[in-house]
Amino acid sequence: MRTESPGWLAISTDGFAAMNAARPPEHLIKELVQNSLDSIAAGQAGWIQLSYSHDGTGLHVHCADNGSGIDNLADLRVVYLTHKTDSHQKRGRFGRGFKEALCIAQQALVVSGGEQLHFLLENGERVTRQSPAAVARAGTRVSMQMAWPAEVVEPLDRYFARFLVPSGVALEVNGRRLQHRPAEHVLEASLTTEIYDATSQSWKKPRRRTAIHLVRCLPEETPTIYEMGIPVAGLEWSVPFHADIQQRVPMNPNRDAVASGYGVSLHVACLPALLEGMDADTIKQDWVGQAGRRCSAAVQQQIIERAFGANIARSVPRMGNRHFDEDARDLGVQVINTAQTSGGFREMLRLFVPSAQELVRREERAKAAQVGSAGFSVAAARAAEATDPRQAWITRQGGEQHVERCLAFAVWFCQQLVASCPVRQQAVSGQLTLNSEPGRSLYAHWSEGNVLTLALDQDCFWKDPLGPECLQVLIHEAAHAMNMHHGYEFREELERLAGVAASLMLQRGGEIRERFSGLTGAVRR
Repeated sequence: MRTESPGWLAISTDGFAAMNAARPPEHLIKELVQNSLDSIAAGQAGWIQLSYSHDGTGLHVHCADNGSGIDNLADLRVVYLTHKTDSHQKRGRFGRGFKEALCIAQQALVVSGGEQLHFLLENGERVTRQSPAAVARAGTRVSMQMAWPAEVVEPLDRYFARFLVPSGVALEVNGRRLQHRPAEHVLEASLTTEIYDATSQSWKKPRRRTAIHLVRCLPEETPTIYEMGIPVAGLEWSVPFHADIQQRVPMNPNRDAVASGYGVSLHVACLPALLEGMDADTIKQDWVGQAGRRCSAAVQQQIIERAFGANIARSVPRMGNRHFDEDARDLGVQVINTAQTSGGFREMLRLFVPSAQELVRREERAKAAQVGSAGFSVAAARAAEATDPRQAWITRQGGEQHVERCLAFAVWFCQQLVASCPVRQQAVSGQLTLNSEPGRSLYAHWSEGNVLTLALDQDCFWKDPLGPECLQVLIHEAAHAMNMHHGYEFREELERLAGVAASLMLQRGGEIRERFSGLTGAVRR
């Protein structure tokens, strides 16, 4: 005796139901709305009506649309069967969604075209009956009865209120029209998606160019990844925007969590558009650093500048007596300790921000170059052409004799300070310079050969050479005779020389007035 049955496998509805029993009710009902959205053609004025209510014994759900309908209702009974040509721009996967909701239902009815399909429980047995519909209709209508408690209604309300309705589609939930929420930013990016390859009979995850709609969150909402209007999973960033991806999002089998690494790829794609509206504290957060390391160089530089400012340097360890961090701060630079930043920021800071040592050395070289190339004496300025700006500045600052006398005082004063050093020093000499480069204003400079250079265009040296501003600068420069840097030892030397200077001005005041008599009457502004 021989028996024959169609196909190889039969599926247990109870077993399939057990697989889906733990899923939240809203995720199962979502499958009905998802199928309706997929059935509406691009450019079509589509409508979807979803309603649900509890009668004390169970939840009644109805979903109707004006989409393309179902060609063969009998196919709804076959799990993993779909006649749709698969596309990464469709939300549904392999025709599973309806069947996952159906296996949980107590009964269901599907009407499409001129046919209807009943799924019933009779005498404890599951029965399916197909018959002509009483009234032929466009689109599809699905009704289900679920053995869920009344408490599920509130989560359903909250869930469907979060939908981002596509433009051109009218979606009603329990008679309330959900409004389309326009995107504030529309971006394009290449992101991983999902598509079924019928040739190899496997799911592929290729990258496809797609649009990303950034929609501002409502006050009670948290940022979420959406798949063509349907909420999928939380979006771990600190800006008040949802990201609605206009193609399939790679997800787990239950379609409630995105594939590993997808969120970071989304951060990378969206960060350039979001930066403009972010404050410094937000930009310094870890997710920005993680995404920033994969952005373009231009975006990385923008991240660094907006987070830390433009005038910055990376901290370096103390090197013997030299502490470049302190020297950089003396130049007005903000020093960033990269050890206190996340890995992404560390990488970007290392790429685009000089170390404190590099910055200080560069500043020292620039000053030395300016002094070396532009340092001059009063005699040299006198010998220059009449149009030389140095002559005009000397006249402005009181004339040759006055400028020479002021410089002579500065050299004498610094020599007295240097002579007090515990280590024998070279004699102090002096010269002038003139600032000519825009954005650079040099007051004074001290070279390793104890050459003091004063800027002719800085009034304190010529208008009030015995005043506090001038003396402050001279004491500072003389402290460089022992320490060319601005570290702790320099500050100690500065304090020591301040005492020497105070004693000098007090005890030798008469000598100073006699030796430099012309300076006591210098004109003050």
